[in-house]
Amino acid sequence: MKGKVGSRFRFSRWMQSAGGYSPVKILGFLFHLPNFVRLCVRLMQDPRVPFTRKLLCYGAIIYFFMPIDLIRDYPNFIFGHIDDIVILFLAFRKLIQDSPPEVVEEHVEAISEGRIGG
Repeated sequence: MKGKVGSRFRFSRWMQSAGGYSPVKILGFLFHLPNFVRLCVRLMQDPRVPFTRKLLCYGAIIYFFMPIDLIRDYPNFIFGHIDDIVILFLAFRKLIQDSPPEVVEEHVEAISEGRIGG
């Protein structure tokens, strides 16, 4: 249990220092991806978050599953999904950036402490 508490605390610290695109930051993002997803889900469910940002995320999710893409998925199976992933990432990053800071901090602390629910 001690390891989980430490990793949750690191997520809280990582969210405070997030920014830039160095390889270390990218690896940190991948390590914290499950917590990032939890944060985005919590923000999407929170009524204090602007609806326009949620709408942008819903649009990105729909685009992810649509058969029409900017870059064809076939025959470049791996490269064809890069545009989908980038659009999803940018939409959810915008959700976090444009949400009220106190709401984001509240959810980050809840995730770091292992609390369930919104």
